Amino acid sequence: MPKKWWWVWPRCVLGGWLLAGCVAPPFYSYLVYENPTSFVRLEVSPWVDTDVPQTLNEHPATMSRHQMIEALRGLRVREYRSGPIRWFRGLADPEPAFLKEEIELLAPRLLEGLGLAVPQELVTFYISHPVNATKREVTSGGMFVKDGHLHVIISNHRTTYEIPPAGLIYDRRYPLFSLAPLDVDLLYEAEETVMPKEKNFWETVLGDEHSGEIVLDLSRLSMMKM
Repeated sequence: MPKKWWWVWPRCVLGGWLLAGCVAPPFYSYLVYENPTSFVRLEVSPWVDTDVPQTLNEHPATMSRHQMIEALRGLRVREYRSGPIRWFRGLADPEPAFLKEEIELLAPRLLEGLGLAVPQELVTFYISHPVNATKREVTSGGMFVKDGHLHVIISNHRTTYEIPPAGLIYDRRYPLFSLAPLDVDLLYEAEETVMPKEKNFWETVLGDEHSGEIVLDLSRLSMMKM
């Protein structure tokens, strides 16, 4: 499928939008997939500077279906507990980050997105489930490849979002925006697949490594068996 561009809104001055009581519409480049409760699309990576080559992502990227399924299937979330609380209560039990049907929906679309993306883009995803007439449960984030590693970002995980009676619906417009402080740690079932993260002094002392991003070694994903 050819890549179609969705630059439907011109750039505008933020102050003008605020004075008008509005917020600038979302800035995304390509819609890979969308239904009433979920989507996968390409967006401009906020950390990329085209004048600094080392900030660019390695896109378009090629991953096998096996690698993507293993990446999603192996992701785990665990209730976040800060260092002091962890000392008293211990660690919570991890659970799968995605349901089987969510993996089936996301895997082929994320693969397509990575194959279409340019170095300035990342792939974002959004899945929601209704809680009641005014609330829904949201899981969203992003994914990109760099230095032979797959970066997975979870901005929201089963976060309850109350749909406002009027105004912008931020959960669908901004999948990288956390609707509430992330209350889970992101882990991976096979620890040897995770690239080590640099710790600062207090993270080492308190054992507090809370992060919504995990980096997976694609070569190790390739070696894993289905």
